[in-house]
Amino acid sequence: VLTIGGDHSIALGSLAGVLSVQPNLGVIWVDAHADINTPETSNSGNMHGMPLGLLMQLVDPATLPGCEWLKGRPPLRPEQVAYVGLRDLDDGERVVLRDMQSKGMFVSTMQDVDKRGMVVAEVRSHSTR
Repeated sequence: VLTIGGDHSIALGSLAGVLSVQPNLGVIWVDAHADINTPETSNSGNMHGMPLGLLMQLVDPATLPGCEWLKGRPPLRPEQVAYVGLRDLDDGERVVLRDMQSKGMFVSTMQDVDKRGMVVAEVRSHSTR
């Protein structure tokens, strides 16, 4: 599934739907932003910065008005996510990403892309684990 959208929150419904039938889905997130915030880590409180945080159930979705439908769905696991091109992260996201990397998440910054290209081989090897 290739999802291209203007607002990052479009991934919330798309990925939740696919995860419900393909719980071992791999996600390659090509973006300057990690979008792994929660209401506790977000500086702005904007939902468009939270889709991966919600899909990974870093917060109980039942506690967020309008997100109750996520309750009981399979969570996205750190080893299922590969980031490419991150460059603009909130402080809370940096903490979460360090923790997620220790649990198998692949994280590549824009500096990595500038140095080594799109790191496709690294993402590919990560996705076959």
